[in-house]
Formats: sequence, C-alpha cells, structure tokens
Amino acid sequence: MGRLTRSIRGFFGRFLSGVERRNPEILLENAVQDELENLKKLQVAAARTMAYEKMLTSDAASKQKIVAAKERQARELASRGQRGAAVEVVQQKQEAQNSLAEIEGRLDEARLNSQEMERAFRDQERRYNDTVRERAALMEEHQRSRALRTANEARASISLSDSSRDLEKARQAIRQSSFEAQAVGELGVSETEREIAAAEIDLKRLDAERELEMMEIQMGLRQPEAVEPAPAEEIPTGNERSSGERREESPRG
Repeated sequence: MGRLTRSIRGFFGRFLSGVERRNPEILLENAVQDELENLKKLQVAAARTMAYEKMLTSDAASKQKIVAAKERQARELASRGQRGAAVEVVQQKQEAQNSLAEIEGRLDEARLNSQEMERAFRDQERRYNDTVRERAALMEEHQRSRALRTANEARASISLSDSSRDLEKARQAIRQSSFEAQAVGELGVSETEREIAAAEIDLKRLDAERELEMMEIQMGLRQPEAVEPAPAEEIPTGNERSSGERREESPRG
C-alpha cells in the first residue's frame, strides 16, 4: 500500500507539474494566495499581541491606582495613630507594587512583541503588494508572449510556395480542360458533316450567282444564254441487245 500511495502521489505530482508548466498563471495565482494567507496570519497574530499589550497596560494602570490609594490610606491611618492598621495597608501597597512590577515587566515584553509583529505584518503586506504587482506584470508578459507565439505559428503554417504551386496547377488544369473541350468539339464533327456543310455553302453561292446573272440580264448588262437541250439517252433495240448479249457470251463459249 505504501508503494501504491507513493506511485499515485508521484503520478499526480508529475501531472500537476505538467499543468503548471503549460499554465504559469496557476503558479502566479498560488504565489499570490500564499502571500495573502501569510498576511492574514500575521494580521491575526499582530492583533492578538496588541490586544495583550492593551490588557497589560490596563492592569498596570489599575495597580498604580491601587498603590496610590493604599499609600494615601496608610498615611491617613498613621496620622490618626492607628499604626497597626497602617502597617497592614502598607503591606497591601507593597503587594500591589510587586504585582505592578511584574505586570510592567510583561508589558515591556508585550510591547516588543507587538512592535515585532507589526513590523512583520507591514513587511508581509509589502511582499503581498509586490507579488500582486509582479503577477500583473508577468501575466501581461505571458499574454504578450502567447499572442506572439500564436502569430508565429500562424505565419509558419502559411506557405506561399504551396499556394503558388497550387495556383499554377489550377491554371494548367483549366487550360488542359479548355483544350480538351475544343478537341472534343472538333472530333464531334464528322467528315461527312463537313462535306455537307461545304456543299451547302457552294449551293448558296451558286444560287447567289444565278440571281446575280438574272439581275444583269434584266439590266441589259448581259445577254441571255441559249439553253441547250439535254442529250436524250439512246434506247438500244432488240437486235442490238441480242448482238451485245452474243458478244458477252462469246468469250465464255
């Protein structure tokens, strides 16, 4: 169980150490809280010593009054001739003086303690204020360094060469796609379609030339040309067909 306890304590110690390294503001806050706790403790201790000093001061004052009163009483009894009573009163006065001396001794020690505790409290108060100011300054520096580190990491993650290379690849891909589309369009038109399109252009040109010729004839700029009849096809007679058939059959024979 002891080994297990030490292992668990060591694990949590390393874990907390890692957390504190990653978050120094935790350490700063702990330092401020520690100084504040010490300040509160010294404040309580200083208040107790000061209260004890005040109590002894009050007791010493009371004893002084008793001593003064006993002395007056003893003098009065002595003046009346009551010596025995005066002796008893003097004894009471002496006891009060001894008690007063003891109280004054403790009062001197209490005053020293109060002064020391007050100095300690004031020193701790300064340390606490200094720690608070230092925490504020360190936190500001930590925030500034964290922002700078974040900016550096952001700049490091930006690669201009990668973006330029990507843009060039995009340009090449778009150009290739454009050329491929043009090639597909050219391949989609067959040779027959090209010939038909060319023939249509020729026919339109011929129609335009004929219309222009008619306009020139109407304007007298050109004489109409005689239209020659188309040659009639000769129809072979029966004898010609027979002789032809015989000529075709003779080589086979």
